[in-house]
Amino acid sequence: MAGLLALAAALIVTGLVLLRLVDVLLLIFGAVLFAILLNAIAAPLRSRTPLGRIGSLVAAVIVTVLAIAVILWAFGSKLDSQLGSLADMAPRAWDGFQARLSRSTLGALLLRELDALPGPDGGWLSLAPRVAANAASGLAATVIVIFAGLYLAFHPRTYAEGLVRLFPRDLRARALEILAAIHDALKRWLLAQLLSMALVGSTTALGLWLVGAPFPIGLGVLAGLGQFVPVVGPMAAAVPGLLVALAAGPQVLAMTAGVYLVAAQLEANVITPLVLRRMAALPMAVTLFAVLAMGVLLGPLGVLLATPLAVVAYVLVKMVYVEDVLGDRPEAPVIAAKPFWRRRRGP
Repeated sequence: MAGLLALAAALIVTGLVLLRLVDVLLLIFGAVLFAILLNAIAAPLRSRTPLGRIGSLVAAVIVTVLAIAVILWAFGSKLDSQLGSLADMAPRAWDGFQARLSRSTLGALLLRELDALPGPDGGWLSLAPRVAANAASGLAATVIVIFAGLYLAFHPRTYAEGLVRLFPRDLRARALEILAAIHDALKRWLLAQLLSMALVGSTTALGLWLVGAPFPIGLGVLAGLGQFVPVVGPMAAAVPGLLVALAAGPQVLAMTAGVYLVAAQLEANVITPLVLRRMAALPMAVTLFAVLAMGVLLGPLGVLLATPLAVVAYVLVKMVYVEDVLGDRPEAPVIAAKPFWRRRRGP
């Protein structure tokens, strides 16, 4: 009885500690994703060149930095000016939208209901320093994730095998299989997601440019970034575009809405079936509920990482519960090759 009480107390204390450290754990998960992405970029270099593991990773980092530098050189000044102008114009567009709404009875009622909503302590102007503080903490978290991800990418065996050692000896082989399956699923999801973001962002920017909408490059970048969070992200990314289009006139607004609608249909009927479903098979309903659940439990950072966390949970349920507990056999081999941290080739 005393042993059970001690075990229950230990579990409660562990749960409370993990709850307090949830932001740190999410940052660690973000660093793992960055490390997986670097190894995914380095994999073709390693297989097609005489570079070893370390050399291919260094080359992957250089290629990534050069690609970002080229993009910034080609579009940086225009993107910076468009995003700055968009940030200045969006509040004015919202004020104009409110003015138009107030001319109708239904619109005036809606505005009164919005004004009656409780705001943050100190009024809505108090949001400015909070947003600035969140931006600063977000920048610091990004730097931490990048450097931690670099270290994880260059020393994966140390952490993978150290994690496996936490399991009993007779379960370590299976733990390695599951860890490798999670790595493979996250790698495929990351590559598919980046391709989807690039396609949606470029097509949205091109469409907005063709219809004469303001700030097509900046809005295209927002649309691509919004694609990282399914369902919620694309809708949030469309709001600034529709607001500035509203200020440009009803014709521009209608064409801008059409561009976002076509981009959404393209993503749902072309990009997702051809890219995401082939590279990362995760049911859309699971993704949607994961975003909602992580938002409630973990806040904005949980929403940002909801889909990759759902990928991990999907693999764990499939392999640990369905296969190991229920005894169902996998339809195909889970891992076609050894994960990168188990390969011996190169230094």
